Amino acid sequence: MAAMRGGSSRPNGITILTMSFTGPLKYWTDGEIFRAIRNGVDANGRWLTIMSYTNASRLSDEDTKAVIAYIRSVPAAGTQTPDPPDRFSLLGAAMLGAGMLPSGKPIVTSSVTAPPKGPTAEFGEYILSYQDCRECHGADLNGGVPGQLPPLGPDLDVVKYWKLEEFIATMRTGVDPNGHTLSEQMPWRPIGRMDDVELQAVYEYLNHLPRS
Repeated sequence: MAAMRGGSSRPNGITILTMSFTGPLKYWTDGEIFRAIRNGVDANGRWLTIMSYTNASRLSDEDTKAVIAYIRSVPAAGTQTPDPPDRFSLLGAAMLGAGMLPSGKPIVTSSVTAPPKGPTAEFGEYILSYQDCRECHGADLNGGVPGQLPPLGPDLDVVKYWKLEEFIATMRTGVDPNGHTLSEQMPWRPIGRMDDVELQAVYEYLNHLPRS
């Protein structure tokens, strides 16, 4: 996902799973949608399991409001989402109870702010904070580890050997500077919809990662 700046309600390169306004969401307040995005809790106080596993809580307050404005602008379509949409099966409930599944991200009660948009490592760090890169590429982005639930991602230190133009081209074509096609499990298409400034910020952040 990419940040939304300048008061625009249109996500710029952001991946959003919108809940159809043919269902209960049309009756939710902006505050209730905000809480669902920030802390994975629905309007009735129930745990939104899948939402709580994402890093959406790291979106700034302003960017979260922009997401809500975008969702409100999408015409109602499709059929009503089953309620609740992410109920655990018996097996899933057993795995959760046995500690085999994550319990969700910590609750966030404070305000979240974003740095100014610019081609900086600081802004790139913010962008990656609400992406799911670390789920696959590891906590330090130096590669996934066997046994993790998401796919194993490679060490992103490789980006240091690419030029900025090559990094941007890779994110927009799905082919790296060596001609290697990125895995379909890598969400390069939505990432490639970021603008040049956002992609440069990500590139700068990846080039300034400390290595032990």
